[in-house]
Amino acid sequence: MAQNRTSVSHRDLGFTLIEILVSLTLIAVGLLGLAQLIVKGQRASFEAYQRQQAISIANDMLEKIRANRARAADYVAAAPVATPLGEGLRFKDLTTGTITNCATTACAPDLLATYDAAYWDGLLLGATETFNEGGNNAGGVLNARGCVEVVVAPVAPSTQATYRVTVAWQGREPTVTPTTSNCGTGLYGAETLRRAVSLDVRV
Repeated sequence: MAQNRTSVSHRDLGFTLIEILVSLTLIAVGLLGLAQLIVKGQRASFEAYQRQQAISIANDMLEKIRANRARAADYVAAAPVATPLGEGLRFKDLTTGTITNCATTACAPDLLATYDAAYWDGLLLGATETFNEGGNNAGGVLNARGCVEVVVAPVAPSTQATYRVTVAWQGREPTVTPTTSNCGTGLYGAETLRRAVSLDVRV
């Protein structure tokens, strides 16, 4: 009787080990799927953050145009679709004093438009409001570019014009090509990697 009990115990033990191995395999597959889900969630979170930042930057320029509506055309000239802001050239002129700092000096509307464009150039780079005094950008939208264009031109002196402010940036994964503006076209390789948000203002 003792030998029979021993042989049964060994069979039970072997069966338990197989169950454990199968369970571990299933857990490993489940963890792999969970890891992929986490990665996708992080990518989606990054994309959402980039879009939120881009909207904030676009809204900043929109408010500047609204406040300086008499010189709205100057913003179009400073940030055309063909050569959008975001490379930092105008911002460098602002930090070196070539462009008047209207935050500390009273400026006429034309100089204010020049200052606004230079300041926006810095925001697109991720520079801080203190003009990047520490030498490092705060970080912002990935390879951001900014454009201002006329959507509806005035047909009479009393007719308001509509201006479109667009911030384009580089996405991490291919998606649908933006159609609201051509801002940033050709700068990110495939057009499916280009992201863009646009805000319109009537002045």
